[in-house]
Amino acid sequence: MTANKLTPMRSLLESAPLAAARAALDGLTRRQEAVASNIANVDTVGYRRKSVTFESALKDRIAAAHGEQRLRVTDADHVPSASASGRDMGGAETRDVIASRNDDNRVSIDEEMALLADTQLRYQALTQSINGRLGTLRNIIRGGR
Repeated sequence: MTANKLTPMRSLLESAPLAAARAALDGLTRRQEAVASNIANVDTVGYRRKSVTFESALKDRIAAAHGEQRLRVTDADHVPSASASGRDMGGAETRDVIASRNDDNRVSIDEEMALLADTQLRYQALTQSINGRLGTLRNIIRGGR
């Protein structure tokens, strides 16, 4: 194939939805690495849990790509949006875990396991969505066969 024939294909594969999905998968991968580190260090004295919150940053980038602006609280009487109140897109409050342990370790194994399961489900759902989109593109390229 010549470079001219690859240009439309490349633009399909580099579309905004696929770029956003790729960024989301990267963020979920980083979150899973942080959670795995937290679980591995659950008994390490003085360990501070790691966290990765990328949903609000991803949402900002998607909105900026579409020319949208985020809501801002400009008055004390305004009701903050979910992102301004410290909640991610899944509705989970992002906060530091305060454990009642004497070793100054801030990891709660129950919360980390729940976050790990949530991250895995999001990753699987996003992967299935990408596969469906790529399957559609594959059918278009083949001529609907």
